Amino acid sequence: MPTIEQYEQIFDISLNGGVPYRHLEQHVSILTLSSITKISQDELCDRLTAIKGTKGFSQRFLEAYLLQLSVKGDWETFMDGLALTLYGVMVFPNVAHYVDYAAVDIFVVVKTRSENPVTTILANTYLALDLCHERNMRKLPCCVPALYIWMMV
Repeated sequence: MPTIEQYEQIFDISLNGGVPYRHLEQHVSILTLSSITKISQDELCDRLTAIKGTKGFSQRFLEAYLLQLSVKGDWETFMDGLALTLYGVMVFPNVAHYVDYAAVDIFVVVKTRSENPVTTILANTYLALDLCHERNMRKLPCCVPALYIWMMV
């Protein structure tokens, strides 16, 4: 299994001097998410769905928004939207092609308070491996790209 130091290298995020991410037991407000992504609050509320009891946004919606941003040339907002999508789809996947609100929370806290997500990513990987072992699952739903990089290094 990767160590925390290896995850620092994989994600190119150092823990030195940074505060690790800690969940605050509350979700980020739509207003905060709207100010970062520049998607109207009304549209975010309309696009907020629940799958398997988990609220979030579809990958398709976020990718369509990224396409609009690229056409407009708003690259700063594009990078934030891309980061949000990657957090939900690759780093903290829960449901396929879906960015759940847990990933949204982590993205916003990292963006606004500069908290470090490395320990959370590592913990999520261990949790996913434990669940896979417990349930005799053949697929690993967590951080596969990060584990691939770790195995190739």
